[in-house]
Amino acid sequence: MVPPPSNPAPLRPAADCSKSGVPLESASAMDGVRLDASTDATQTSLLLKNTGLLSVVVIPDESWTTRVMVARHGNPTDPASVAALAAVIGSGSLSAVSALPTGFPASQAVIVPPGWAVCALSDDVREPASVRYLRDKASSAEYFVVKELADQLVSRTRTPGATLLECAKNTLQLLKERPDLGDIQLYAEVLGAESDCRASYKALLSNDERAAQRTSTTVLNLLERTPQLLETTRLFAALARG
Repeated sequence: MVPPPSNPAPLRPAADCSKSGVPLESASAMDGVRLDASTDATQTSLLLKNTGLLSVVVIPDESWTTRVMVARHGNPTDPASVAALAAVIGSGSLSAVSALPTGFPASQAVIVPPGWAVCALSDDVREPASVRYLRDKASSAEYFVVKELADQLVSRTRTPGATLLECAKNTLQLLKERPDLGDIQLYAEVLGAESDCRASYKALLSNDERAAQRTSTTVLNLLERTPQLLETTRLFAALARG
């Protein structure tokens, strides 16, 4: 007697992006942005890795069938990068992005600088994971400034977090007050002798003026080689379907 065929196990939505190994077409709807995308067999996960030049902000799809979360694997783990992103997130830059819709949880808007990733999950196997994303000028500028500073400060002090946050806030405030500034002018003013950012990292360096000046010069020289800042864009869509 032939046994009856067994019923296939029901599909279950992905719990994270650890199995998102199916490559998709990269999302690159605008200059400076490239998000390498991959999904899993159910298409309910969408892993987006920022391999572009500038930061993006990622939020769920328009119908809110997808939620976004930090991609715990594949992200930088070095102290400077982690501290830099924490400062950008803490600066309040998301509140300045007018293209974002209102009335959704702040946890569902994820800043993704170059080299970082985000995981999007659909809890319904009938709905592929889908997100919206935009290029963001403020978080790009903030991340460039505080990452270069963090690279200089982390080796000298274990607690640069408050200083990096101050410098991220200074960058954001200056962008609001002086949107006409070119990139290098912006960075020079943030790091300038009269800025709160400069005062904060000088204090970390035992108020050594020469050490603060060397740090400022080094960071500014590095910032001169960072990608050109571009204006914030409208939202675009990315879908976990090949």
